[in-house]
Amino acid sequence: MNLQSIDLNLLLVFEALMEERNVTRAARRVGLSQPAMSNALSRLRRTFDDPLLVRTSSGMQPTPAAQSLIEPVRAALLQLRAALEEKPAFDAAASKRAFRFLASDYVEVILLAPLAREIRREAPLSSIRVHRPTNVFQPPSTASLADSFDIAVGFFPDALSLDAAIRSEVLFEEDNVCIASGDHPSIRGKISIRQYASSGHVAVFYKSEGPGVIDTLLAQKGLARRVAVQSPHFSSVPFLVSGSDLIATVPRRLAQRFAKSLGLQVLAVPFAMPPFRLAMLWHQRMDADPAHAWMRRLVIDSSMIKQR
Repeated sequence: MNLQSIDLNLLLVFEALMEERNVTRAARRVGLSQPAMSNALSRLRRTFDDPLLVRTSSGMQPTPAAQSLIEPVRAALLQLRAALEEKPAFDAAASKRAFRFLASDYVEVILLAPLAREIRREAPLSSIRVHRPTNVFQPPSTASLADSFDIAVGFFPDALSLDAAIRSEVLFEEDNVCIASGDHPSIRGKISIRQYASSGHVAVFYKSEGPGVIDTLLAQKGLARRVAVQSPHFSSVPFLVSGSDLIATVPRRLAQRFAKSLGLQVLAVPFAMPPFRLAMLWHQRMDADPAHAWMRRLVIDSSMIKQR
């Protein structure tokens, strides 16, 4: 194929189609009407002599030929953008940018609190707008990170399982502990697995989620817990446990944050649980944005403050 015969604008269309896998969203992303995007897709198919995107029961999916082209085209466009796009200096003190975060209330309590202090110090006119995820462990879609959020922070899977357009940075590992009231009638300093299974639990579940990691691990041992209170909020759990006979399994940093003020016991979970990794996600299109890079640095610095 002769490179001179290819309209380079079509490569931008190809990139958008491969990442959005939806003609309407791809059209909106590159500023075309839907008919113009459909026409561009037809031109791409003729150029590469391949359907590129085919409709399946799970939505539009790239063909093997398209899959082989995604990374080379993405890499070439990234180089062109880096060479051609002017990178204005970012003046934090004068910036009025509102950064859109996707984060749970655990992230707000543990990470965004110190982050907000740093932003007030370096960029007092900037702000953060927090939006709630629909699932504790499910990463946001590539499209939502491209269009709706600047940064997502949560207990997300490893980078290898994410879409190639999503960048990630592990902030820290978090293990889990059991919390109980300081005056719990039967728990003193430690908890057995039988006590754990027979106790009433406060659990964090989001609407779309089914059985959690704890339930799966207990089922493997032939046990089950009784969830007495189910909440979508991490930060309410210590208050629900305090002064009651209920227990809960929460991230260690959250337990430590409230243990003293609420008089909680912080206990080892009586079975092995894998740690969670708190990760920051963003779309690759924001890599070279100076304001975004500044915010990513602040997030990383704030996560280190909490580890000390």
